[in-house]
Amino acid sequence: MLSRRKENLLESFLSSASAAGLLVLAFPKTDIWPLAWVGLVPLLRNLDGQTPARAFTRAYLCGIFFFAGTLYWLIHVTLPGMILLVAYLAVYFGLFGAGYSFLAGSKTVWRPFGIAGLWTLLEFIRAHFLTGFGWASLGYSQYKNLVLVQAADLAGVYGVSFWVVLANLFFKEIFEGVREDPRARGLKVMSSRGMLALALALVLGYGMLRLAVVRRGQNQPAPQATIAVVQANTPQSMKWYEPAWPDILARYKILTEAAAKEKPDLIIWPETSYPGILWEDKELFDELRGFVARLGVPLLAGAIVEEGGRYYNTAILLSKNGEVLQRYRKVHLVPFGEYIPLRFLFPFLEHLVPIADFTAGEEYTIFKLWGDGKPFSVLICFEDTLGGLTRQFVRQGAGLLVNMTNDAWFKDTKEPFMHAQASVFRGVENRRSLVRAANTGVSCFIDASGRVTRAVEDEHGKKTYVPGYAVAKVRFDQRKTFYTRYGDVFLLVCLVCLLGAWSPIRKI
Repeated sequence: MLSRRKENLLESFLSSASAAGLLVLAFPKTDIWPLAWVGLVPLLRNLDGQTPARAFTRAYLCGIFFFAGTLYWLIHVTLPGMILLVAYLAVYFGLFGAGYSFLAGSKTVWRPFGIAGLWTLLEFIRAHFLTGFGWASLGYSQYKNLVLVQAADLAGVYGVSFWVVLANLFFKEIFEGVREDPRARGLKVMSSRGMLALALALVLGYGMLRLAVVRRGQNQPAPQATIAVVQANTPQSMKWYEPAWPDILARYKILTEAAAKEKPDLIIWPETSYPGILWEDKELFDELRGFVARLGVPLLAGAIVEEGGRYYNTAILLSKNGEVLQRYRKVHLVPFGEYIPLRFLFPFLEHLVPIADFTAGEEYTIFKLWGDGKPFSVLICFEDTLGGLTRQFVRQGAGLLVNMTNDAWFKDTKEPFMHAQASVFRGVENRRSLVRAANTGVSCFIDASGRVTRAVEDEHGKKTYVPGYAVAKVRFDQRKTFYTRYGDVFLLVCLVCLLGAWSPIRKI
């Protein structure tokens, strides 16, 4: 028989692993989003009665399992980097565990709200500290739950995370109330169920109302344009192989000619879709310009541009005559993807992540291909994972959002779908239609309610690693949501909840 200590260790391990497993299943590609509502329950029960140090360890272990299960695709870029990142991100789970061990003793009504607030604040810090990494926030798991995500136009993705954690706490209380003495069971269960029903009624009621209002508004007159997105499915191994560049351009031209037959107002290619470095091969660029002029349809394409010895990840807009109209230089670079932070202090990092540094742009560019009535902005690569950055484009006047990306680095994994989750939230937060053009998928159109209206896919419904194009009409909007105007002020609510739950503990 196992000793009591070994039994406790095994139980702790299984609780952390099962919580992580449930949460992983709530994310793509399985997308069983209701599991996020109960996925934390095994972990929370595992943390009850533990010291802060033990609670940190148990939650940290859960974080290791969770981030390894959701971010494993980073091994296709760097295995050591993936291991280090998972180990770092799991610290936020550990900090939540330590904080929970303190807050669990609170007897105030603020307790569950304070615990949910703690989780949400840690998610925000994780998404911003050292340039941040906000992937796999709990709120993102709900991107297919269109009723719940409508609250993002008030509180952003963090507001949805807050509610998901709160739901876990209420389900935990219900579960534990059922197991208690029958004489005390009724009041506790009814109280927990009543609080959960109230929270559900508030957030889901708002969601249903907003969903109806937004969809009704989509039937109202508004500036529109027909846009085509091209998904060439170029292997990453070919993108920087110079002999393949003419073939890459030819592949895009074939798909673009097919899309042009549907008479779009604009055709969009993905991030770095132009092969090589723009301007370096004049003949290749002249071929592209001539092709656009013959087609007679404006083209928005991603390219690497070298200027003054600096390299920029850029979106280039060509007119229907093939002339360069505008360009946008990516503002937020991906650490360890487009530059190495503190390279001069830690030169060994060059061996872990062998890349050259890009230079960040400085302007929130508003493209005005059709004049002031239909302005749009481009988010390149992971910029659509940043709510604060996206709202700045909208505040500057963007009536439509475009995300161009190349996720071929990560192979046919869950990464493209996790990336698309972020686009759904950016659209809802700002009530903007969002168009995605991705090299290997997911290329799609998302309306202001967060609904994916059309996507590039094959006859079997596969959306990644298939070539193709999609065409759809999109709307331009100039209204600004609460989130667009005020950003993540919901975090102040989380802080108040945390302090409300914490204060009585300090008085005891």
